[in-house]
Amino acid sequence: MKTYELKSDGLLKRYDYLWRMTSDRWAWEYLRRNEEFLEDASAFDQNDISELTVCNNIRVLKSRVPQTVAERWGLIMMPDPSKNAIDADVVWNEKAFPDQVEINVIPRGENETCEIYDTSVALARISHFTDSIGREFLLTRGNGCVFQTRCHGISLLGMERVRMKLQISDFESYDRKVKAQQEGMRVFGNDPEAEAPKWTKRTHMLRDGLIVLDSLKLGMSRREIAIVLYGKTKVSDEWQSGHMKDAVKYLVQKAEALRDGGYLVELLGGHVGPDRAAA
Repeated sequence: MKTYELKSDGLLKRYDYLWRMTSDRWAWEYLRRNEEFLEDASAFDQNDISELTVCNNIRVLKSRVPQTVAERWGLIMMPDPSKNAIDADVVWNEKAFPDQVEINVIPRGENETCEIYDTSVALARISHFTDSIGREFLLTRGNGCVFQTRCHGISLLGMERVRMKLQISDFESYDRKVKAQQEGMRVFGNDPEAEAPKWTKRTHMLRDGLIVLDSLKLGMSRREIAIVLYGKTKVSDEWQSGHMKDAVKYLVQKAEALRDGGYLVELLGGHVGPDRAAA
């Protein structure tokens, strides 16, 4: 896939962290800009989630109550919308995000090792989540990115020693889940600060969409948004021709559609919306 660098200075630089995001993390960036979602999140009680830290600094979070409001948006529990896609504890349920990476958890023999666990605790930060009905998920953070996994089989929190194995549960989603696994391996790479951000045509559009939403919230006009994206000189030369106006109009429409429910289909691959239960 062709990648390229973008002009990144001033206001645009604050969006550089997005370049390694997987599709489900992009979905969060759009959702946390949705005013209706923000209203729901403001009523969330942090005491509804228990948290403790266990060996190897693994965070263990569990929902104490049904998370019906979070599930309405495709989430297993309510994250903090003030936090970005790297820092927020965003875990999507299976219906909203059907192609998430899956791990099968099985008993570990006396002399067996678990490469997934050993590599993850050595190179990344792990958070374990249990939803209100006992399903288990992991978020693995490292290398400027995050990936989510759904755990099947025996519990990771039991007394029995376990081994984790990547799995693909059906033929229909094979290609998509292989891609998700490959993207997940990014967490074990080098420090992202050591290289310049590389964008694809798709992630470039998604980044610009977030810039558009943030600019609109500040009350900026479409011409002012164009100056942020393309520079004052380029806008002065090309705005009146109409092509740039059309490009900004398209970005506004696309970004608002993703924010207002389109993230579920276009970024997560699910088929639910804010007005339908996701679990």
